[in-house]
Amino acid sequence: RNRPPLHVLATPVHQGRPRVLESSRAVASLRRRSRFCLFCVMGKGAQGPKKVKVGKEERLEALRAAGTVTVSNSQLYTYFCNLHHVGMAAWVLYVVLFGPRPYLLMTVGMFLYSDMYSALLHSVLDDKKALNIPGIAPVAKGFQEHHDFPQETTSGKGLLVLCSDTVRIQWIVMCCSLAAGKRDETTWALILCKQLCCAYGTQFGHYYAHNRHLCVGMLKPLAWLQDAHILLPPAHHWNHHKAPYNKNFGIVSGLSNPALNPILHPDHYQFYVILALWCFFTIFDVAIIEQFVPPVDTAPASLFSSSLFASMSTMVNNTIEL
Repeated sequence: RNRPPLHVLATPVHQGRPRVLESSRAVASLRRRSRFCLFCVMGKGAQGPKKVKVGKEERLEALRAAGTVTVSNSQLYTYFCNLHHVGMAAWVLYVVLFGPRPYLLMTVGMFLYSDMYSALLHSVLDDKKALNIPGIAPVAKGFQEHHDFPQETTSGKGLLVLCSDTVRIQWIVMCCSLAAGKRDETTWALILCKQLCCAYGTQFGHYYAHNRHLCVGMLKPLAWLQDAHILLPPAHHWNHHKAPYNKNFGIVSGLSNPALNPILHPDHYQFYVILALWCFFTIFDVAIIEQFVPPVDTAPASLFSSSLFASMSTMVNNTIEL
């Protein structure tokens, strides 16, 4: 508590040489405390104090000074991201009120698929080879820094900033899906499910896996969803944060990890194969899925009209037929 700031600083000359606390030493000290914080937050039965008193501003200032973690976007891009989030919320509200609505089986299927997709993405970006690929290298750097600074890169940034980090890829995915798909109501329904589950779902599930202590009061149901493995359980994700970080890559619910862990294990893992597979799914997954699912009901139906019951019946029938 009485230490000087955790960035480079010089003290008076001592024995003819200035004593300098270098940023690398500060970051190393911060890394040790950060990992202990993560164990206390995510682990069970941690010994000692429940929380290490290191202020968020102190941590972020140290990371900025060391040039290790970038936590800010330009003001214009921040406004654009906020506008995007508002637009997504308006899209969801419109679909819920007026349709066409994705039926239940489509929604559940896309939720399960999103965990598998996040595992492929996560395994690629955690690989050191990704740092040499233009375009994804900055994203891979952020993923790999998360292992050294788990709390600073989640609770230190905040859920809104983390969701804003997905806005670029959301637009890329949407454009690819529209280019490869049929561009009908089913295409738009699948795109909406993918944006909600793959983009927002990964950030939401991962954020609260690192911040289980926030799941109290009105957020207590999130803890129940984690216990049911519908959201990513903290103890399950904690196993990913043990070196060499080679398992439990799915970060929406973690349900796909038992099946994917043997495939993504270093004994069988082929980086360029998984990279190609991830790129293929990013571009063509919606176009492929819409070939095998029943189309959504295109008849407009308001939640405040009697046609709501006809719309619900159609969704149930589509699910049974599939």
